[in-house]
Amino acid sequence: MHLLSEKKTKVILIRPPDPMGMVDILSHVLPTNLGYIAAYAMKEGFDVKILDYEQEPFIGVDFLKKIEETSPGIIGFSCMTPTIVNGHKIATIIKKHFPEITTVVGGAHSSALPEQTLREFPNFDIVVFQEGEATFLELCERMKDGKDFVGVAGTTIREGDSVIKQKERPFIKNLDDIPFPARELYQTSQKFRGHSSRGFTNTLNSTEIFTSRGCPYKCTFCAIVATFKRTVRFRSPDIVFEEIKEVNKRFAIDHIVIADDTFGLKKGRIEALSEKFARTKLKSWSCDTRVDSVTRDSLKIMKASGCTKVAFGVETGSDRVIKLNEKKIDLHRVRQAIIWAKEAGIKHVEANFIVGSHPEETLEDLKKTQKLIKELDITFISISVIVPYPGTPNYEIFKKNGFIYTDDWSQYVMFGQAPGWRTTHFTPEELLKYQKKLNTSFYLNPRYMLKVLSRVRSLNELGYYIKSGRAFVKWALGLDITNKEKRLSDYSDEAFIPDQYYSKRKFVNNQNNNLNLV
Repeated sequence: MHLLSEKKTKVILIRPPDPMGMVDILSHVLPTNLGYIAAYAMKEGFDVKILDYEQEPFIGVDFLKKIEETSPGIIGFSCMTPTIVNGHKIATIIKKHFPEITTVVGGAHSSALPEQTLREFPNFDIVVFQEGEATFLELCERMKDGKDFVGVAGTTIREGDSVIKQKERPFIKNLDDIPFPARELYQTSQKFRGHSSRGFTNTLNSTEIFTSRGCPYKCTFCAIVATFKRTVRFRSPDIVFEEIKEVNKRFAIDHIVIADDTFGLKKGRIEALSEKFARTKLKSWSCDTRVDSVTRDSLKIMKASGCTKVAFGVETGSDRVIKLNEKKIDLHRVRQAIIWAKEAGIKHVEANFIVGSHPEETLEDLKKTQKLIKELDITFISISVIVPYPGTPNYEIFKKNGFIYTDDWSQYVMFGQAPGWRTTHFTPEELLKYQKKLNTSFYLNPRYMLKVLSRVRSLNELGYYIKSGRAFVKWALGLDITNKEKRLSDYSDEAFIPDQYYSKRKFVNNQNNNLNLV
């Protein structure tokens, strides 16, 4: 009886591996969203473990041994669109060897397509859609009490052969009521390659902090609407201040990534938070924001409080496409914000663009983007290919026009390969070609490379740029830049975890049972 009770309070949370593997030119951050889910359950007495397979290799027998040793009642997955396939592969292993465990999936993809997710992926039992903390906690409490999961708001469940979406759960009104993420479950020694944000090597001890959730804007390409609709909620500056003090004390943080979708949406908030950042003596922090959310004075205040990077979402150099995207910015303000950031002395200023950000973008629009990039005095650019993520207006436009050619969600990546879709004016191959052209014309410019090297102040920083630069050149030449050690290969259920390694739930080590070799 005691063992049954113990089992019913144990939970595992999993972040599946990125299908592109770990590469030196992409950002890799810690699973703060799972840290929040874990902390919310832990405060009610649940024993939670986080397995982060974006950070460490997925090895089949080792994974099964961890499940056997922990004996959880529920295993939760956090999946974006590109990782939902790998998440389901892991859920399939669980169901084969531990069919009694309830598998729960949440994240942007299943929030956008809750019913379809359960129909498409039979080894997920439950979808938690939209905000996850309170919903997942209720599932855990029902597990502990031996109750079924019918009627839990914020879930989609199976009932016989049917898939039933329950009513929505209201968002948590006061974000200050949510405990700080359980970083002790994942804030380990640095294992990531690449960077937490362009310009900040992952050899630094960094972490993410959210000061708000959501965004009220209606950009047609943005998938945040699937999780938070068009709402935005803010944490109080005092609570953010307490969290920063805690992470500095416990983890000796070198750099903090402010992970808000748009930092500083509320008037006066940048100033209030920067005052708190200054009081904590942050070594370094960075953020993503809109060009119309900052002023010359607010950027100076950010710099004085330790801000060493600001990234602006621009997406296009075409006024026409900005209107199609419903971005609600103008190019004059783009130029102005970047000049102000440079005048303030912020070390890194980044502008982010999307090739095909709206399916009606033309070659003439792209030429305007290229012209704008040449004008801007920026340290970094990010130029991705449009991805029609489920839940976005673009997804509906792409589907309606028959532009999507693939049903493999693992192909829904913004970088590294020709997409499985087209736009009105560009084929998949052309989207990739123009992405490469815009990236290489910026990064492989000798004047840019000399400017970057002239700003290097340590061997650690130099090593980061050398590794990133080498990976970028390989990508530009069409060479493979993925880290195959971190990828799940295709498999049949029988081959993925061979039966000879499974006997009465006693698993043995075997070097050939690394899933990446199957």
